[in-house]
Amino acid sequence: MGAHVSRTDFEWTYTEEPHASRRKEILAKYPQIKKLFGYDPNFKWIVTAMVLVQIFMMFVMKDQSWPMIFLVAYCFGGVINHSLMLAIHEISHNLAFGHARPLANKCLGIFVNLPIGIPFSVSFKKYHLEHHRYQGDEKLDTDIPTYLEAKLFCNTFGKFFYYTVGGKVLVYMIGGSLLAMGLHPVAGHFISEHYMFRKGYETYSYYGCLNWITFNVGYHNEHHDFPAVPGSKLPEVSKHQRKNSL
Repeated sequence: MGAHVSRTDFEWTYTEEPHASRRKEILAKYPQIKKLFGYDPNFKWIVTAMVLVQIFMMFVMKDQSWPMIFLVAYCFGGVINHSLMLAIHEISHNLAFGHARPLANKCLGIFVNLPIGIPFSVSFKKYHLEHHRYQGDEKLDTDIPTYLEAKLFCNTFGKFFYYTVGGKVLVYMIGGSLLAMGLHPVAGHFISEHYMFRKGYETYSYYGCLNWITFNVGYHNEHHDFPAVPGSKLPEVSKHQRKNSL
């Protein structure tokens, strides 16, 4: 208990945000990727169906025992809610209705946010777009901890404990969200996306089966290179990049 991480400081680099130069290089060699830009017309129907499933589950779970609620929240509700969180990620890039309809994207994001129980769709867009623009900046990239946070929470005693109160439905919805964002197999993409496994490489992609329920967020190099491409089309970007080992 109380073990510390081996690294005592950030890995500091002074080069430009890596995906800006990668984007230019890839588009110069494969200009046809621009044809993939736009939005996915099927996306809104998929996420609407997922929200309706969770609304149906509210009635199924309201009279269940506490052990059953936690079990279903982890095995089923957490998977759905995590997928909805990643749907909000897609929506933050205006990939549901396109850049010409920002209000429609915003409203869909709020609707998709309903079963999650914790409102974050609107504010997420601001900070996530900053993550794309300022990736790795210790002050502006909210995906990485500040220096103070890194010092305070780098050992076992700095872990957070969550306490939830309320009715069974509230616990099912919020509990599923918290479980999905923590010790849950689907949450593994948070580690794979930007953990620096090799010096000089800030972003990694995962091409496994979990992409089926995460809107291809595993294609994270491809997503950072071309955030205007919907998740459903990122495998096509990957094919072009692999041809040139990018």
